[in-house]
Amino acid sequence: MGRHESIPLRESGEALAPDARVIDVKYTEVRDPRHTIWGRIKAALQAVLWAAAIGFMIPPAWVLIQTIGATFRPF
Repeated sequence: MGRHESIPLRESGEALAPDARVIDVKYTEVRDPRHTIWGRIKAALQAVLWAAAIGFMIPPAWVLIQTIGATFRPF
């Protein structure tokens, strides 16, 4: 999801024009889930999972490369 361009808002001491649009919004802060302890634990477990998956895929890939190399090697 792309990041939307933000529009800085500021208060004005002047009176509003009669035809001015007024934006009335209730703001809530959203906490990034990675900043919680559970979020950090999940991120660490995902890192270990991906490292293990990559580690388990290296030997079969190496064997495949050797097999392909042996196939094209001259007799």
